[in-house]
Amino acid sequence: MLKSLNIKNGFMKRRDEQALFLQRMGELIQKGYSFSEAIDFLLLPRDKSSEKLKRRILSSLQEGEPISSIIKHQFNVPSHVCAQIFFAEHHGQMGITLAEAGKYLVKRRKNQQKIKQVIQYPILLIFLAIFMMILLRKILFPRFQMLYTSIGYEPSTKLQKLLTFIEIFPTLFLIFFLMVLAIGFILYLFEKKISPVKVLIFLMKIPYVSFFLKLAHTHFFAREFSFLLKSGVSITESLLIIEKQPFRPMLVYISRILISDLKEGKKFHECISSIPVFQQELSFVIHHGQSNGRLAEELRLYSEMCFQELEEKSDHLVKYIQPAIFSFVGIFIMVIYFSIMIPLFQMMQGI
Repeated sequence: MLKSLNIKNGFMKRRDEQALFLQRMGELIQKGYSFSEAIDFLLLPRDKSSEKLKRRILSSLQEGEPISSIIKHQFNVPSHVCAQIFFAEHHGQMGITLAEAGKYLVKRRKNQQKIKQVIQYPILLIFLAIFMMILLRKILFPRFQMLYTSIGYEPSTKLQKLLTFIEIFPTLFLIFFLMVLAIGFILYLFEKKISPVKVLIFLMKIPYVSFFLKLAHTHFFAREFSFLLKSGVSITESLLIIEKQPFRPMLVYISRILISDLKEGKKFHECISSIPVFQQELSFVIHHGQSNGRLAEELRLYSEMCFQELEEKSDHLVKYIQPAIFSFVGIFIMVIYFSIMIPLFQMMQGI
């Protein structure tokens, strides 16, 4: 079982390996193992790489480094997973959190592979179609132009626009591609200087994207908040804990707003309703949970509903990606075909 973990040079870089490791560690902690005991069991000294990784982790534990920070530095898992582990350090559900984090990373890996399989063939077709356009512009169109001139044929205005589009499209596509690369390079250079909160606020203005972002943030907040409340922490203390976590800047920003609103005497569900990052339903769930004394339970249930809806919408979106790209490629090829055949038909009618 343990030999399937692939560790090289003291690092576990593959995401599926990290997911398997977190899942196994969570299961051991649920069975009563401490974090150090789970590490000692999973990283048996069978080779130098495993021993090196274990020494680094145990050394960090002895120095008092939090588990969330260790997971971040030693495995470089996504920030929201580290945030979940940070909250688990306060609400005590470390075993469940690590096991669910591992399952999430496995599912995320499968979704990434699914999307890759869905789009790689259509994208190849797009590049082939563009290559065909370049060949048409360089080889076939000049000969057609010579033929038109020799027989005195003048293409119609619509056909001329079509031919012009085919002629300039590869250039436009190249410019667009270079602009995307340039923007990506600039964002990479200034990644640390750009505020993640400002980026998220900007993305929230995009209609379809905002729907997924709201679901994701609502699910995460409701889930972690329910765990904190269930462990006996008050609402204000829970917000203070969320404010201290260093992994998700947007949650820090939100918690500060909520704490400020609570100090002004507003009710918690009213404070939540003013946060545009959350689904409007969240404020109703909180109001209902506070009314019947089951706030932690109802937040947990609602977070599961949000996650289920997020999965369904994501799967639904993936199903439409490939047909949409194929439709685009099909229209693309039809444009090329008509640009060749229409002039021939018109010349044959004129004979």
